[in-house]
Amino acid sequence: MLVGEAGGGADPARGGAAPAQGGAAAQDGAAAQDSAAAPSFLCDAMLGGLSRWLRGAGYDAMFEHGIDDGDLVRLAQQTGRVLLSSDAGVFERRSLRTAAVRGLYVPRGLRPTEQAGFVLRELGLPVRDPRCMACGGALAAAPKGSVRDAVPAVVADRHDEFWRCDRCGKVLWKGSHWDGIVAGVSAAAGVAAATEAPAPPAGGRKPPP
Repeated sequence: MLVGEAGGGADPARGGAAPAQGGAAAQDGAAAQDSAAAPSFLCDAMLGGLSRWLRGAGYDAMFEHGIDDGDLVRLAQQTGRVLLSSDAGVFERRSLRTAAVRGLYVPRGLRPTEQAGFVLRELGLPVRDPRCMACGGALAAAPKGSVRDAVPAVVADRHDEFWRCDRCGKVLWKGSHWDGIVAGVSAAAGVAAATEAPAPPAGGRKPPP
C-alpha cells in the first residue's frame, strides 16, 4: 500500500553503465518532466540495488548513498518522488503521515529484483522501456556515426545499435551484460505478476500499518 497518498555494475566497456549515485539537483528536472507519464522514485540508503532494477524496468529511480532520514524525506518532498524505504521508522514522520510525501515500505530480506517486482506489483506498474542503469535518465537511439568516437573501436565494429542517456550522456549498447539485465527485469516482472508478494525470510520486518 502506498503511504501518504491523498484520499529495486556493469562495466561500460562491456555494454552497461557502472552504478553511480548522487547529483540530486541534476536529476530533479528530468524527474519533473517524466512525472506525468510515470512515477519517479527516491530509494533510501539500503535500496541502491532496487534503484538500479527499477531503472531497468523503465522508471526513474534515484539513490543517495548514506543520506540521513530527514534529508531523504525532505528531498522526496522537494522533488515529488515516491519514497521507497525498508525503515519502518521513516513512515512515522509527519510529512508521510499527512500525505505531503508519498512512500512505500519495501520488506527487508528480498533480493533487489524481488524488491523491484514488489514495487511494480504494489503500485500496479508495467515494465516499460529501460532507462539508463547508471542514473535513470531516458535513453534515445543514437546513430552509430554519432557515437563512434565515444566507444571502443571493437564495440563500434561489433555493434550497430546504440543509445545515449539524455541525462548523463553515457552511450549504451547491447553488450555482454545485456542478457543479465534482461533476466533481472524478467525476474522482477515475474514477482510483479504473482498473486502474492514475495515473503521476507523469518525475522524480516513487516510493513507499517
